[in-house]
Amino acid sequence: MTPTGRTGLSALVLVTAFALSNTSALAWGCTAVSEEGTYGYSYSYDNEGAARERALNECANRTSTDSVCEIVECDEDE
Repeated sequence: MTPTGRTGLSALVLVTAFALSNTSALAWGCTAVSEEGTYGYSYSYDNEGAARERALNECANRTSTDSVCEIVECDEDE
């Protein structure tokens, strides 16, 4: 293969890899808040369930045992 052919092939591989990596994937993020005002959040999760679980766990780690955390918002963003 000629140097020009190798360069062209390399460019094609890079463009293809870049195009595949920039496909619009949706990602979930949630926010949880406790009765006492502590919070937890998540972002860039593949599914809503995992995003909710992370936000609730983050909130629970910051709050007292007597306070309850609830999801106040969940969004799927590009």
